[in-house]
Amino acid sequence: MPGAENKLAHKGTDMKSMKIILSLTSASVMAGCTYNSTAPVSASYDVYSNYSDKIPGRYALHIEGEEFSGDFKPQGYNCSFHTFSQDASGAFSQSVVKTFENLIDYVEPVEYPLDRNDITMRGLDGQIIVKAEDMDVRIRVIPGFWSSEIEADVDLAANMTVDSMNGRLLGTTVSGDGDAITGAGSACDGGAEAMSLATSDALEELMQRLGERITNSPRVRGH
Repeated sequence: MPGAENKLAHKGTDMKSMKIILSLTSASVMAGCTYNSTAPVSASYDVYSNYSDKIPGRYALHIEGEEFSGDFKPQGYNCSFHTFSQDASGAFSQSVVKTFENLIDYVEPVEYPLDRNDITMRGLDGQIIVKAEDMDVRIRVIPGFWSSEIEADVDLAANMTVDSMNGRLLGTTVSGDGDAITGAGSACDGGAEAMSLATSDALEELMQRLGERITNSPRVRGH
């Protein structure tokens, strides 16, 4: 019967279309999403100092924060199809500037390291260079009966040098770490918030330790 044949052909076409849609949906789920996490500026204003006054002098301040960015995957199977991306380089740079402005008489942020002639021409006493070294992020899902949570741990490391016209005054490496737990969200999107909060804590601790190293250095203060 022609009508029955047409119905069977139409049903076969519908089944093929459904299989294609299911395959595309499955591929989309397997591919996962990329969630962007925002790192907030996290200066430290409670740096412990052995001195009551600021560091005297005028310093160029060059900051390199490129290493504080990357894409990170959760540990284990849960949410493993998703990627969490973060660029904390801008927050790192602004946090250093705001922290050091509170500790040093005058800092002048510069886009590139200055040579001795540039330092002299600008009427500066020396130069501070702060470089991001490493950013380690660990994300894991904590399953729950009704809902799940996501925990993020962030470790940051940076090095700092301080030079006067007469040579090196300080060279040091410091680290900071932070952790946070948030709800996992409907599709693991809570990991972005957890990473943001953990990075904020790590940055603030890093700033505190950078500030303590430079403000309590007798060589920097007495050159």
